[in-house]
Amino acid sequence: MDDLSEKFSFKTIARIESPAHYHYEAPRQAVYALQTAFLRWSDPVYRAAAEDLAGFERIWLVWVFNLNKHDQWHPKVRVPVPAERDCYSVFATRSPYRPNPIGISAVELHRITAQGLELGACDLLHGTAVLDVKPYIPEVDAFPGARAGWRDRIDRRQYRINWSAQAAAQADFIRQHGALDLKNMAAVQLSVRPDDRSRKRLSQDAANDCHILHCRTWKIYFRIDELALQVNILRIDSNYQADELLITAADKYGDKELHRAFRAYFPAKCDC
Repeated sequence: MDDLSEKFSFKTIARIESPAHYHYEAPRQAVYALQTAFLRWSDPVYRAAAEDLAGFERIWLVWVFNLNKHDQWHPKVRVPVPAERDCYSVFATRSPYRPNPIGISAVELHRITAQGLELGACDLLHGTAVLDVKPYIPEVDAFPGARAGWRDRIDRRQYRINWSAQAAAQADFIRQHGALDLKNMAAVQLSVRPDDRSRKRLSQDAANDCHILHCRTWKIYFRIDELALQVNILRIDSNYQADELLITAADKYGDKELHRAFRAYFPAKCDC
């Protein structure tokens, strides 16, 4: 039998509800996540199937990369935190671009409800399709001393993210008005290799000697303190020019009303 012709089909048992909507908001693993999530059953029949998860601190989610924009895969993939080279064989990575776009996540289980499961820190985007839920069993699922190949050679330095009072207030304003969680986005993008332009949308503000991280229609200004291993977030600004925020201007992303409110609330552009 030709294995390449053998196919299987699966039902979606649940969907993830999460504040993370874009791929650059998703951390590499659930342990790095800041946001919680909710797993909502697609059919009430699954309520009874989850009753005895009570008492389990963690569960495994088996899910689909259904939100990927590209469906092609390659035997070698570029990893976000490399060791001695950038690319490794796909089966030695957690890359989302795989022969079968299936992922696994070990997440905290906070509470079982009639509608689904309240989860702790979660690395899945809003709308992710879940195929299965399994209990996390420490004595058979955890091997902390196991060798991890090329990952054992990674430079594991992590940068602490420090927010100025102004930047924190600006991020809160944007989040409270239903837009991106830029605090989470900065943590995902800047905690490792914050100046790596090959993996992030970065530019330089040479006049003020700081970096700019671009996130859709927003800009995050920051400096890197290498000695302290710290990223200092200075401020946030709209990526729109003044003429682009006129009432008569086109609104491709449907967010210019928020940008106008942001500019009105934070009128001064402070120097970095």
